[in-house]
Amino acid sequence: MLPPEPDPTINNATLLGVDVNDNGVRDDVERWIYEEYKDKHPIHIDIAMQAARGYKLVLETPERAKEIHEEVGKATDCEFYYKYDANEFNQSILIYDDITSRYFRHKIYFNTKERMDEYIQYDTLLSGDSYTLPSPEEEKDACDFNTSKYDKE
Repeated sequence: MLPPEPDPTINNATLLGVDVNDNGVRDDVERWIYEEYKDKHPIHIDIAMQAARGYKLVLETPERAKEIHEEVGKATDCEFYYKYDANEFNQSILIYDDITSRYFRHKIYFNTKERMDEYIQYDTLLSGDSYTLPSPEEEKDACDFNTSKYDKE
């Protein structure tokens, strides 16, 4: 059951917005995810919800960018496993479109000037460092949901 569509004025009055079901995902974002991916493989919803929970960390503590970067990026790592690497482990490729895309970040999640300013602060603090890409095994481990339901596909 999806939460009701929040009043945009109330939802956009704070960085974190409205989350009536207290699942860590802003209600407008949750509704967009379920509508956007309703006709795709269910893993799209799991990964997008994970990404939204990670992006919440950016709004809460952008100044801790280097500490939270790995957690924020786990949804993308998970996505890459099911988009590119699952077949190496005799599992099906389940994703053919981008989930954690620039559009999702910029137009759906960080959708106000204030939210985008927090994201820019976070992103700027990451500049100049190097980051290692995870192995395919680590990509799957980055999923914060039960992946076993997708292993048989």
